[in-house]
Amino acid sequence: MALANLPNILSNMEPITNSLIQHAKVQQVLQNVPLQFRKFTPEDLRGFFLTGELEFYSPGEVVMVEGSDDIQNAWLIADGKLSVWKEDIEIANLEAGDFTGEEFLFTRGSRIASVKAESDVVLIRFKKDTVIEYFRTRPERVFKIFIMNLLEIQQRRIKSMNNKVARLQRKLFETKPGAS
Repeated sequence: MALANLPNILSNMEPITNSLIQHAKVQQVLQNVPLQFRKFTPEDLRGFFLTGELEFYSPGEVVMVEGSDDIQNAWLIADGKLSVWKEDIEIANLEAGDFTGEEFLFTRGSRIASVKAESDVVLIRFKKDTVIEYFRTRPERVFKIFIMNLLEIQQRRIKSMNNKVARLQRKLFETKPGAS
């Protein structure tokens, strides 16, 4: 989707909300629309981003803790790198344009992994209640697009994890005594 008119749409906002959209790192993310927002109109993308709040983390700072019942937020990485940890084992790395914590819309349980900053990080935090209210004010198709995009992201992550498990199983089999 061409977003040539996005800067004009985004600049017609109040000064307080404008600061999020005008942040240089957010602008960079918007130049390459993240997968979870693919097929959003520029107006829908603007509206969704306006539900977010900027957060800044330094290397080593924890964004979310595995097992925490605080599952009310998700984050879009505007700049920097995050690592994902399960039981003290690093299982994934995320970078600008990636989304984390997306289960916040569907889960009442606890966080399934910890996430920490590997560099200076700029995140856009989206609160569950605010996002749900945003979708209530939009046509149903916007929510459906968002959910379909999140399902595609989850499918890609599952495929990646399956490939990692297969490689580890292969290595384990190759190191067993008597394996050929």
